[in-house]
Amino acid sequence: MEIFIEESALSFQLTKKILKDYSAKIITSYENFRWEEKPFYELISLGKKRLFLINYKGNFFKVCPGTKIYFCCGYKIFHFGEGCPLDCSYCILQTYLNRPGLKIWANLIENGLSELEKILDEHKKQKKVLRIGTGEFADSMALESISNVSEILINFWEEKDPLAVLELKTKVAISENYFSKFKPDPRIIFAWSVNTEKIIKEEEKGTAPLEKRLESAKKAINFGFTVAFHFDPIIFYEDAEKEYPKVLEKILNTIPPEKIAWISLGTLRYPKELKIIAEKRFPKTKIYSQEFIEGLDNKKRYFIDLRKKLYISFKKLINEVKDLVTFYFCMEGERIWEEILEKRVTSSLEVKLLLDKVALKLCYTKNN
Repeated sequence: MEIFIEESALSFQLTKKILKDYSAKIITSYENFRWEEKPFYELISLGKKRLFLINYKGNFFKVCPGTKIYFCCGYKIFHFGEGCPLDCSYCILQTYLNRPGLKIWANLIENGLSELEKILDEHKKQKKVLRIGTGEFADSMALESISNVSEILINFWEEKDPLAVLELKTKVAISENYFSKFKPDPRIIFAWSVNTEKIIKEEEKGTAPLEKRLESAKKAINFGFTVAFHFDPIIFYEDAEKEYPKVLEKILNTIPPEKIAWISLGTLRYPKELKIIAEKRFPKTKIYSQEFIEGLDNKKRYFIDLRKKLYISFKKLINEVKDLVTFYFCMEGERIWEEILEKRVTSSLEVKLLLDKVALKLCYTKNN
Protein backbone atom coordinates (compact mmCIF):
# COMPACT_ATOMS: atom_id res chain seq x y z
CA MET A 1 0.00 0.00 0.00
CA GLU A 2 1.40 3.38 -1.03
CA ILE A 3 0.47 6.28 1.26
CA PHE A 4 0.26 9.88 0.05
CA ILE A 5 -0.31 12.88 2.30
CA GLU A 6 -1.47 16.32 1.28
CA GLU A 7 0.83 19.09 2.51
CA SER A 8 -2.11 20.76 4.26
CA ALA A 9 -2.85 17.49 6.12
CA LEU A 10 0.55 17.09 7.77
CA SER A 11 -0.36 18.84 11.03
CA PHE A 12 -3.40 16.70 11.90
CA GLN A 13 -3.34 14.10 14.68
CA LEU A 14 -4.35 11.18 12.48
CA THR A 15 -1.55 11.96 10.01
CA LYS A 16 1.05 12.11 12.77
CA LYS A 17 -0.18 8.82 14.18
CA ILE A 18 0.03 7.04 10.82
CA LEU A 19 3.49 8.48 10.10
CA LYS A 20 4.80 6.84 13.28
CA ASP A 21 4.25 3.42 11.72
CA TYR A 22 4.27 3.99 7.97
CA SER A 23 6.32 5.86 5.40
CA ALA A 24 4.52 8.20 3.04
CA LYS A 25 5.01 10.57 0.13
CA ILE A 26 4.03 14.23 0.46
CA ILE A 27 1.91 15.71 -2.35
CA THR A 28 0.60 19.21 -2.88
CA SER A 29 -2.99 17.98 -3.07
CA TYR A 30 -5.07 15.03 -4.21
CA GLU A 31 -6.57 17.16 -7.00
CA ASN A 32 -3.08 17.80 -8.41
CA PHE A 33 -1.93 14.19 -8.14
CA ARG A 34 -0.89 12.87 -11.54
CA TRP A 35 -2.37 9.49 -12.35
CA GLU A 36 -1.13 7.28 -15.14
CA GLU A 37 -2.67 7.64 -18.57
CA LYS A 38 -5.01 4.68 -18.29
CA PRO A 39 -8.74 4.03 -18.78
CA PHE A 40 -10.76 4.90 -15.68
CA TYR A 41 -11.65 1.27 -14.94
CA GLU A 42 -7.93 0.47 -14.73
CA LEU A 43 -7.35 3.42 -12.43
CA ILE A 44 -9.99 2.03 -10.07
CA SER A 45 -7.88 -1.13 -9.65
CA LEU A 46 -4.66 0.87 -9.33
CA GLY A 47 -6.28 3.16 -6.79
CA LYS A 48 -7.01 0.29 -4.41
CA LYS A 49 -3.29 0.20 -3.64
CA ARG A 50 -2.96 3.92 -2.97
CA LEU A 51 -4.12 5.63 0.21
CA PHE A 52 -4.46 9.41 0.37
CA LEU A 53 -4.67 11.40 3.62
CA ILE A 54 -6.68 14.46 2.71
CA ASN A 55 -7.57 17.74 4.42
CA TYR A 56 -11.32 17.38 3.94
CA LYS A 57 -13.41 20.53 3.52
CA GLY A 58 -16.91 19.01 3.50
CA ASN A 59 -19.37 17.80 6.13
CA PHE A 60 -18.51 14.67 8.07
CA PHE A 61 -22.09 14.01 9.18
CA LYS A 62 -24.35 13.02 6.30
CA VAL A 63 -27.72 11.47 5.56
CA CYS A 64 -27.67 8.04 3.92
CA PRO A 65 -28.11 8.61 0.15
CA GLY A 66 -31.09 6.29 -0.09
CA THR A 67 -33.74 6.97 -2.70
CA LYS A 68 -37.06 8.57 -1.78
CA ILE A 69 -38.87 6.20 -4.13
CA TYR A 70 -38.28 3.02 -2.11
CA PHE A 71 -38.26 2.75 1.67
CA CYS A 72 -34.96 3.70 3.32
CA CYS A 73 -34.01 3.04 6.95
CA GLY A 74 -32.92 6.63 7.53
CA TYR A 75 -29.61 6.04 9.22
CA LYS A 76 -26.89 8.69 9.30
CA ILE A 77 -23.28 8.50 8.16
CA PHE A 78 -20.05 9.58 9.78
CA HIS A 79 -18.17 10.19 6.56
CA PHE A 80 -14.53 9.38 7.40
CA GLY A 81 -13.30 8.71 3.85
CA GLU A 82 -13.99 7.12 0.49
CA GLY A 83 -13.00 3.95 -1.29
CA CYS A 84 -12.34 0.34 -0.33
CA PRO A 85 -9.31 -1.96 -0.77
CA LEU A 86 -11.66 -4.93 -1.12
CA ASP A 87 -12.88 -5.59 -4.65
CA CYS A 88 -16.47 -6.75 -5.12
CA SER A 89 -17.78 -7.01 -8.67
CA TYR A 90 -21.10 -5.42 -7.70
CA CYS A 91 -19.66 -2.51 -5.68
CA ILE A 92 -21.47 0.70 -6.52
CA LEU A 93 -18.41 2.74 -5.52
CA GLN A 94 -16.94 1.82 -8.92
CA THR A 95 -19.27 4.42 -10.42
CA TYR A 96 -20.45 6.41 -7.41
CA LEU A 97 -16.98 7.80 -6.76
CA ASN A 98 -15.48 9.45 -9.83
CA ARG A 99 -12.05 9.87 -8.22
CA PRO A 100 -9.81 6.78 -7.88
CA GLY A 101 -7.81 5.90 -4.78
CA LEU A 102 -8.51 5.21 -1.12
CA LYS A 103 -9.11 8.41 0.79
CA ILE A 104 -9.20 9.08 4.52
CA TRP A 105 -9.95 12.52 5.91
CA ALA A 106 -6.87 13.40 7.97
CA ASN A 107 -8.72 16.10 9.92
CA LEU A 108 -11.46 13.79 11.22
CA ILE A 109 -10.25 14.08 14.84
CA GLU A 110 -10.00 17.87 14.85
CA ASN A 111 -12.99 18.68 12.65
CA GLY A 112 -15.04 15.50 12.23
CA LEU A 113 -15.40 14.61 15.90
CA SER A 114 -16.29 18.16 16.92
CA GLU A 115 -19.00 18.24 14.25
CA LEU A 116 -20.27 14.83 15.40
CA GLU A 117 -20.22 15.87 19.07
CA LYS A 118 -22.49 18.85 18.44
CA ILE A 119 -25.05 16.69 16.65
CA LEU A 120 -24.94 13.96 19.28
CA ASP A 121 -25.36 16.50 22.10
CA GLU A 122 -28.31 18.11 20.36
CA HIS A 123 -30.10 14.79 19.87
CA LYS A 124 -29.38 13.67 23.42
CA LYS A 125 -30.97 16.86 24.79
CA GLN A 126 -34.01 16.18 22.63
CA LYS A 127 -33.97 12.53 23.75
CA LYS A 128 -33.82 11.42 20.11
CA VAL A 129 -31.82 8.31 19.34
CA LEU A 130 -29.43 8.27 16.38
CA ARG A 131 -28.23 5.37 14.27
CA ILE A 132 -24.86 6.23 12.79
CA GLY A 133 -22.71 4.11 10.49
CA THR A 134 -19.41 4.45 8.65
CA GLY A 135 -19.76 1.77 6.00
CA GLU A 136 -21.50 3.65 3.20
CA PHE A 137 -18.59 5.06 1.19
CA ALA A 138 -15.91 2.75 2.60
CA ASP A 139 -15.60 -0.53 4.48
CA SER A 140 -15.55 0.37 8.19
CA MET A 141 -12.71 -2.02 9.08
CA ALA A 142 -10.70 -2.81 5.93
CA LEU A 143 -8.14 -0.03 6.58
CA GLU A 144 -8.36 -0.18 10.36
CA SER A 145 -4.82 -1.54 10.80
CA ILE A 146 -3.50 1.68 9.23
CA SER A 147 -6.00 4.35 10.25
CA ASN A 148 -7.64 3.12 13.48
CA VAL A 149 -10.69 5.24 12.61
CA SER A 150 -13.15 2.77 14.14
CA GLU A 151 -11.04 2.58 17.30
CA ILE A 152 -11.14 6.38 17.53
CA LEU A 153 -14.93 6.33 17.20
CA ILE A 154 -15.46 3.51 19.72
CA ASN A 155 -13.40 5.41 22.29
CA PHE A 156 -15.33 8.57 21.43
CA TRP A 157 -18.60 6.75 22.18
CA GLU A 158 -17.25 5.64 25.55
CA GLU A 159 -16.11 9.16 26.44
CA LYS A 160 -19.16 11.09 25.24
CA ASP A 161 -21.87 8.53 26.13
CA PRO A 162 -24.28 9.59 23.37
CA LEU A 163 -27.86 8.46 22.86
CA ALA A 164 -26.74 6.76 19.67
CA VAL A 165 -25.54 3.49 18.24
CA LEU A 166 -22.51 3.16 15.98
CA GLU A 167 -22.69 0.52 13.25
CA LEU A 168 -19.39 -0.59 11.75
CA LYS A 169 -20.08 -2.48 8.51
CA THR A 170 -17.43 -4.73 7.04
CA LYS A 171 -16.56 -7.84 5.07
CA VAL A 172 -13.28 -8.59 6.85
CA ALA A 173 -12.38 -10.76 9.83
CA ILE A 174 -11.58 -9.06 13.14
CA SER A 175 -9.21 -10.50 15.73
CA GLU A 176 -9.87 -11.08 19.39
CA ASN A 177 -7.01 -8.69 20.22
CA TYR A 178 -8.91 -5.88 18.54
CA PHE A 179 -12.09 -6.37 20.57
CA SER A 180 -10.12 -6.69 23.80
CA LYS A 181 -8.97 -3.05 23.55
CA PHE A 182 -12.39 -1.74 24.52
CA LYS A 183 -14.93 -1.78 27.30
CA PRO A 184 -18.16 -3.69 26.57
CA ASP A 185 -20.73 -1.47 24.87
CA PRO A 186 -23.93 -2.80 23.27
CA ARG A 187 -24.32 0.51 21.40
CA ILE A 188 -21.36 -0.47 19.21
CA ILE A 189 -22.70 -2.73 16.46
CA PHE A 190 -20.20 -4.71 14.43
CA ALA A 191 -22.04 -5.57 11.24
CA TRP A 192 -21.09 -7.98 8.49
CA SER A 193 -22.31 -8.04 4.94
CA VAL A 194 -22.90 -11.70 4.20
CA ASN A 195 -23.42 -13.78 1.13
CA THR A 196 -23.27 -17.37 -0.06
CA GLU A 197 -19.91 -19.09 -0.39
CA LYS A 198 -20.28 -19.06 -4.17
CA ILE A 199 -20.76 -15.29 -4.34
CA ILE A 200 -18.01 -14.61 -1.79
CA LYS A 201 -15.56 -16.74 -3.74
CA GLU A 202 -16.48 -15.49 -7.21
CA GLU A 203 -17.57 -11.88 -6.67
CA GLU A 204 -15.99 -10.57 -3.44
CA LYS A 205 -12.25 -10.46 -4.02
CA GLY A 206 -10.15 -9.88 -0.92
CA THR A 207 -12.95 -10.38 1.61
CA ALA A 208 -13.05 -12.87 4.47
CA PRO A 209 -14.80 -16.24 4.05
CA LEU A 210 -18.24 -16.52 5.64
CA GLU A 211 -16.91 -18.68 8.48
CA LYS A 212 -14.32 -16.04 9.41
CA ARG A 213 -16.97 -13.33 9.44
CA LEU A 214 -19.15 -15.39 11.78
CA GLU A 215 -16.18 -16.25 14.02
CA SER A 216 -15.52 -12.51 14.30
CA ALA A 217 -19.16 -11.89 15.19
CA LYS A 218 -18.93 -14.49 17.98
CA LYS A 219 -15.87 -12.70 19.35
CA ALA A 220 -17.65 -9.36 19.20
CA ILE A 221 -20.54 -10.54 21.38
CA ASN A 222 -18.13 -12.28 23.77
CA PHE A 223 -16.57 -8.87 24.39
CA GLY A 224 -19.91 -7.18 25.03
CA PHE A 225 -20.80 -5.72 21.65
CA THR A 226 -23.87 -6.14 19.48
CA VAL A 227 -23.78 -7.55 15.94
CA ALA A 228 -25.84 -7.18 12.76
CA PHE A 229 -25.91 -8.82 9.35
CA HIS A 230 -26.74 -7.54 5.90
CA PHE A 231 -27.81 -9.81 3.06
CA ASP A 232 -27.17 -7.13 0.49
CA PRO A 233 -26.89 -7.75 -2.36
CA ILE A 234 -28.78 -11.01 -2.67
CA ILE A 235 -27.78 -12.22 -6.13
CA PHE A 236 -29.79 -14.63 -8.22
CA TYR A 237 -28.21 -17.77 -9.64
CA GLU A 238 -29.34 -21.36 -10.11
CA ASP A 239 -29.15 -22.52 -6.49
CA ALA A 240 -29.62 -19.16 -4.79
CA GLU A 241 -32.95 -20.08 -3.20
CA LYS A 242 -31.35 -23.09 -1.52
CA GLU A 243 -28.07 -21.51 -0.49
CA TYR A 244 -29.12 -18.14 0.94
CA PRO A 245 -31.38 -19.66 3.65
CA LYS A 246 -28.44 -21.88 4.66
CA VAL A 247 -26.40 -18.74 5.33
CA LEU A 248 -29.15 -17.34 7.55
CA GLU A 249 -29.48 -20.69 9.30
CA LYS A 250 -25.74 -20.72 9.96
CA ILE A 251 -25.93 -17.23 11.43
CA LEU A 252 -28.81 -18.16 13.74
CA ASN A 253 -27.02 -21.34 14.83
CA THR A 254 -23.83 -19.40 15.57
CA ILE A 255 -25.05 -16.15 17.11
CA PRO A 256 -27.68 -15.87 19.88
CA PRO A 257 -30.62 -14.03 18.26
CA GLU A 258 -30.92 -11.63 21.20
CA LYS A 259 -27.41 -10.35 20.39
CA ILE A 260 -28.36 -9.43 16.82
CA ALA A 261 -29.55 -5.85 16.40
CA TRP A 262 -31.05 -6.40 12.95
CA ILE A 263 -30.71 -8.28 9.70
CA SER A 264 -31.34 -6.53 6.40
CA LEU A 265 -32.35 -8.00 3.06
CA GLY A 266 -31.81 -6.39 -0.33
CA THR A 267 -31.42 -7.79 -3.83
CA LEU A 268 -28.88 -6.68 -6.42
CA ARG A 269 -29.55 -3.21 -7.82
CA TYR A 270 -27.20 -0.89 -9.61
CA PRO A 271 -26.97 2.21 -11.81
CA LYS A 272 -26.75 1.20 -15.45
CA GLU A 273 -23.25 2.69 -15.77
CA LEU A 274 -21.92 0.10 -13.31
CA LYS A 275 -22.41 -2.81 -15.70
CA ILE A 276 -20.01 -1.31 -18.24
CA ILE A 277 -17.22 -0.71 -15.74
CA ALA A 278 -17.74 -3.91 -13.74
CA GLU A 279 -17.69 -6.21 -16.75
CA LYS A 280 -14.41 -4.65 -17.90
CA ARG A 281 -12.87 -5.08 -14.46
CA PHE A 282 -14.41 -8.52 -13.83
CA PRO A 283 -14.68 -10.23 -17.24
CA LYS A 284 -15.69 -13.56 -15.62
CA THR A 285 -18.64 -12.18 -13.68
CA LYS A 286 -22.09 -13.36 -14.70
CA ILE A 287 -24.20 -11.38 -12.27
CA TYR A 288 -25.17 -8.75 -14.84
CA SER A 289 -26.39 -11.31 -17.39
CA GLN A 290 -29.82 -11.75 -15.79
CA GLU A 291 -32.89 -9.86 -16.96
CA PHE A 292 -33.32 -6.54 -15.17
CA ILE A 293 -35.81 -3.73 -15.26
CA GLU A 294 -35.19 -0.06 -14.56
CA GLY A 295 -36.69 0.80 -11.20
CA LEU A 296 -38.37 4.03 -10.18
CA ASP A 297 -35.01 5.20 -8.87
CA ASN A 298 -33.41 4.63 -12.30
CA LYS A 299 -31.40 1.69 -10.99
CA LYS A 300 -31.45 -1.73 -12.58
CA ARG A 301 -33.12 -4.38 -10.42
CA TYR A 302 -34.70 -7.81 -10.72
CA PHE A 303 -38.38 -8.10 -11.61
CA ILE A 304 -40.52 -8.10 -8.49
CA ASP A 305 -41.53 -11.76 -8.91
CA LEU A 306 -37.87 -12.80 -8.84
CA ARG A 307 -37.15 -10.57 -5.85
CA LYS A 308 -40.12 -12.09 -4.04
CA LYS A 309 -38.90 -15.58 -4.92
CA LEU A 310 -35.51 -14.85 -3.35
CA TYR A 311 -36.99 -13.25 -0.24
CA ILE A 312 -39.54 -16.04 0.25
CA SER A 313 -36.68 -18.52 0.57
CA PHE A 314 -35.84 -16.84 3.90
CA LYS A 315 -39.40 -16.75 5.19
CA LYS A 316 -39.52 -19.98 7.22
CA LEU A 317 -36.39 -19.05 9.19
CA ILE A 318 -37.53 -15.46 9.63
CA ASN A 319 -40.82 -16.61 11.12
CA GLU A 320 -38.98 -18.80 13.63
CA VAL A 321 -37.08 -15.85 15.13
CA LYS A 322 -39.18 -12.81 14.18
CA ASP A 323 -39.94 -12.08 17.86
CA LEU A 324 -36.21 -12.04 18.65
CA VAL A 325 -34.59 -10.44 15.61
CA THR A 326 -35.64 -7.36 13.66
CA PHE A 327 -35.58 -7.94 9.90
CA TYR A 328 -35.94 -5.15 7.39
CA PHE A 329 -35.68 -4.55 3.66
CA CYS A 330 -33.29 -2.14 2.04
CA MET A 331 -34.80 -0.22 -0.88
CA GLU A 332 -38.08 -2.11 -1.23
CA GLY A 333 -41.69 -0.96 -1.15
CA GLU A 334 -44.92 -1.65 0.67
CA ARG A 335 -45.79 -4.84 -1.24
CA ILE A 336 -42.58 -6.68 -0.36
CA TRP A 337 -42.83 -5.75 3.31
CA GLU A 338 -46.39 -6.99 3.55
CA GLU A 339 -46.02 -10.19 1.52
CA ILE A 340 -42.71 -11.36 3.02
CA LEU A 341 -42.51 -9.95 6.55
CA GLU A 342 -46.28 -9.59 6.95
CA LYS A 343 -45.82 -6.03 8.17
CA ARG A 344 -47.85 -3.06 7.06
CA VAL A 345 -45.11 -0.54 6.28
CA THR A 346 -46.07 2.47 4.18
CA SER A 347 -43.14 4.88 4.49
CA SER A 348 -39.43 5.27 5.15
CA LEU A 349 -40.34 6.92 8.45
CA GLU A 350 -41.93 3.68 9.67
CA VAL A 351 -38.77 1.75 8.79
CA LYS A 352 -36.70 4.33 10.64
CA LEU A 353 -38.87 4.10 13.74
CA LEU A 354 -38.69 0.30 13.68
CA LEU A 355 -34.89 0.39 13.84
CA ASP A 356 -34.75 3.38 16.18
CA LYS A 357 -36.70 1.29 18.68
CA VAL A 358 -33.96 -1.34 18.61
CA ALA A 359 -31.26 1.32 18.89
CA LEU A 360 -32.96 2.92 21.89
CA LYS A 361 -33.11 -0.43 23.65
CA LEU A 362 -29.36 -0.90 23.12
CA CYS A 363 -28.69 2.57 24.56
CA TYR A 364 -30.76 1.83 27.65
CA THR A 365 -28.99 -1.52 28.05
CA LYS A 366 -25.67 0.37 28.21
CA ASN A 367 -26.93 2.75 30.86
CA ASN A 368 -28.59 0.16 33.10
